[in-house]
Amino acid sequence: MSWSREVARRLGAGSGTVERWSVAPGEITARAGGHEVSLIRAVPTEEAWGRVCAALASQEVFRARVLAGELPVPVGEVCALLGVDLVPRGWDALVATCSCDRWDGVCAHLRAVAGVLGTEADRDPFTLTRWAGRDRLALRSQVMAEGAIKGPSTSEETVGDNVSEAKIEDGDDRFEHAPNSAAGFWSAPMPPGPPEIPSGAGDRVRTAAPGAVADELPPFGPLRT
Repeated sequence: MSWSREVARRLGAGSGTVERWSVAPGEITARAGGHEVSLIRAVPTEEAWGRVCAALASQEVFRARVLAGELPVPVGEVCALLGVDLVPRGWDALVATCSCDRWDGVCAHLRAVAGVLGTEADRDPFTLTRWAGRDRLALRSQVMAEGAIKGPSTSEETVGDNVSEAKIEDGDDRFEHAPNSAAGFWSAPMPPGPPEIPSGAGDRVRTAAPGAVADELPPFGPLRT
């Protein structure tokens, strides 16, 4: 999955002439087909970006990619799970304006700018983070800071085994992380316990079953753990 495909999936990007293009936190401005276009999005809060950067810093694979200046689509999926959509979820999530005279929907000029957004995101994925309020340097610095809080990586850590500062220890302690923490985000929830069989269930099943079938049923008793 490429970023341009992700943009096209959510915004239905089109093609067309775009003469001018710029990205700032919260807004893309452009001139497309002789018309002025603006795409305004909500900028996530500092708290939301803090959760994202803590989660990325806590995983060796994602941390290494971001610090290397890379932003693959799976990183965007992690961001979305934590409340930061790098690509807005459709046109309803945007305030989109164009100076043309079409007011009954998304015009060709808006779609052309969305197409350029996808192309630019393939070339430099941090175009999307800049639009969402974090440029490349700020995101990288915050991920580095979050990683430093957890302590430096050890020589035993490798990308292959996906070990990080937020290493999950053996035992039930892994279920005790704060739900909003990076470690809590990556940890599995506590599995449910075995179901309890109501008293007398075996007798009721035997009564309802035909005689030949009831004879073959094993005895019902409490589950062994």
